[in-house]
Amino acid sequence: MRLIGASMSSPITAVRVAAVAAAALLPLAAGAAEPPNLAPAKARVTAYYASGAWDRDVRARLAAARAYVDARVRAGARKPAVVLDIDDTSLSDYGYEKAHDYGYDARSYDADVNAERFPAIAPTLAFVRHVEAEHVAVFFVTGRRAPELRVTHLNLVRAGYPPYAGLFLRPVSDHTGSVIPFKSHARAEIQGRGYTVLESIGDQWSDLRGGHAERTTKLPNPMYLIP
Repeated sequence: MRLIGASMSSPITAVRVAAVAAAALLPLAAGAAEPPNLAPAKARVTAYYASGAWDRDVRARLAAARAYVDARVRAGARKPAVVLDIDDTSLSDYGYEKAHDYGYDARSYDADVNAERFPAIAPTLAFVRHVEAEHVAVFFVTGRRAPELRVTHLNLVRAGYPPYAGLFLRPVSDHTGSVIPFKSHARAEIQGRGYTVLESIGDQWSDLRGGHAERTTKLPNPMYLIP
C-alpha cells in the first residue's frame, strides 16, 4: 500500500489517496495482532527488485502471455489485440518509489512524469515488439488522467515503444472509487471496434478485472495498491 503525504491537487492522486484513506479508517478488532513492521517490509521490496527476482517473475509471466498470443494468432484469431497498463506494467516507477522511501508525493511524481524519468520495463517492451511483429494490435489503458495524454504518449515513444493502436486515459470527470469500470469499459470499446482482446496485462488486479479479455496476466508489484 502506498503511503501518501500529498494534497489532492493532482488528478493522478485521487484513487491512490482514497485507497490509503480507506485502509487507515479500518478499525482494529479487540486483541488484533500487530501489523507487520513497515521497515523490514520495505527492505524486502528493495531486495526483491535488487536480487533480480522481480525481473525473473515478470519475464516468466510475459513468456506465458506471449505463448498464448502466439497460439491464438496461429489459430486465426480475428483482429487480435492486447491491452496493457502503463505504470509498473510498461514503464517502471521503481526508481521513483525507492528514492521516496516507497512513499508518494503528487508534485514530485508529476515532475518525474513530465521529465520522462520512468524507463521501459524491458520484458514488456520485448513482448510488445514481438506481438506487433505478429500483426497484433497494442492498446494502452492507463489510470493516468486525460490531460496527461501528450506527456504519456511521449513517455511511451521515448522509452522505445513502437507505434500503438490506441491509448486510453481516465477522464478527469471519473470520480469512482476504482479504476475497474473505466478500464473494463475501455476493453469493451476495443472489442466493439471488432478486435479480439487476447491478453489484458497489468500490475494491479484492478487493471484486469471486469472482463472483456480472453486471458489476463498479473505482473508483480509489491509497492502499492490501486483499487
